[in-house]
Amino acid sequence: MDIGKNTLARINAAGAALNPPLRYTIAVTAMAAANLPDLVGDLTKACESSLSNTQMRQFIELSRESLLKMVSTIGAPRVINSIAALMDSVDESVKALLPKASHRSKEEYNYDFIRGRGKELWQSVYSRNAGKLEQKIGGWYPDLIEVIQTDLYGRLLADCRILDAKSTELCTIGALLPTNVPAQLKSHIIGAGRLGASPEEIAAATAIAELVVSS
Repeated sequence: MDIGKNTLARINAAGAALNPPLRYTIAVTAMAAANLPDLVGDLTKACESSLSNTQMRQFIELSRESLLKMVSTIGAPRVINSIAALMDSVDESVKALLPKASHRSKEEYNYDFIRGRGKELWQSVYSRNAGKLEQKIGGWYPDLIEVIQTDLYGRLLADCRILDAKSTELCTIGALLPTNVPAQLKSHIIGAGRLGASPEEIAAATAIAELVVSS
């Protein structure tokens, strides 16, 4: 799927319920999950003709953050390759608008605080099933649930400075659909609704990811 005007129009139609920067961020996330970094670069270049510099900056910031948050979901190599494709395709005028320093630092890493906000997000996503799922995963391997809730949920997914919780869940849909994990996809579709996403927004994120998968 080469990102020409027709494909961009299809992404826009599929994601009409979402604002353009988030719409394209979900597309980038799905492309990364499908191991299509070249398409990430093509989409980034195509967006420059339809977005203002301010919107492009927001798109790039959201996309980098979404890819970082999905690092354990789709794998570090795919994230690295897709961020490389993203940044190699961005105009220098937009790059100049991006932050130069990390948002994250060792000073903010209080284990109990990070673990606490991770468990809070876990509860919000899984609701009445949260405790049962925690016990099941912990029964398989205690370290696994500890790392998921602290490092994945607490350290990454619950950090809403750039990408809020609802948008993160919509991007998670974009990441999970290409990886063919229907149980987890179903859980996060429900979780997105619990975090405030409308049925139209959830359908849009799903349709964008399906469009990428069908390429």
